[in-house]
Amino acid sequence: MNKLSLTITILLGTLLLLSSCNDRKTYADYLKDEKKAIDLFIAQNNLTILDEFPADGQFGETEFYKDPATGVYYHIITPGDTTLELKWKETVYVRFSGLLYFMTDDTTHYSNQKSVYPEEIVYIGPVNSSTKGNYNNPGWAVPLDHVGHNGKVKMIIPFDMGSSYDRQQYQPSYYNLVHYRFEDQY
Repeated sequence: MNKLSLTITILLGTLLLLSSCNDRKTYADYLKDEKKAIDLFIAQNNLTILDEFPADGQFGETEFYKDPATGVYYHIITPGDTTLELKWKETVYVRFSGLLYFMTDDTTHYSNQKSVYPEEIVYIGPVNSSTKGNYNNPGWAVPLDHVGHNGKVKMIIPFDMGSSYDRQQYQPSYYNLVHYRFEDQY
């Protein structure tokens, strides 16, 4: 009887262990969930996604360009001073408002507008597989090829292009306003 109880206990424990392993999401599952959430967000907000960057740099009220290399969506509100060249290793100060994690029940809109210090990114060139890891929030750097000092954009950033928090939580984000100021222009 003792051997039978031990065998049954081991079998039940093994079954519980195996069934709990099947409940974990894979990275592919997170990507599928994110795609559905972004598509739903786009539909709910009646956004039009452009496959090509507008030749004149002007966006319609609800138009967003999807960068094919990164998957980041952005809408240029104000291009800023594009005559000033962004230099390699130049610090770019970032202020944002209306940060929303739309895949969660959290309806809070976050902002760093009242923070004493803005976020900073050091520009090392366009975001690609070799530069992505050098940015604390690679998604913020994506529009820098099309905006200048005091440029303002709206953005939808997939979690793998977001902050370390976004990547850890598998949360895409929406920014109603991202404002760039180049260090050498102060």
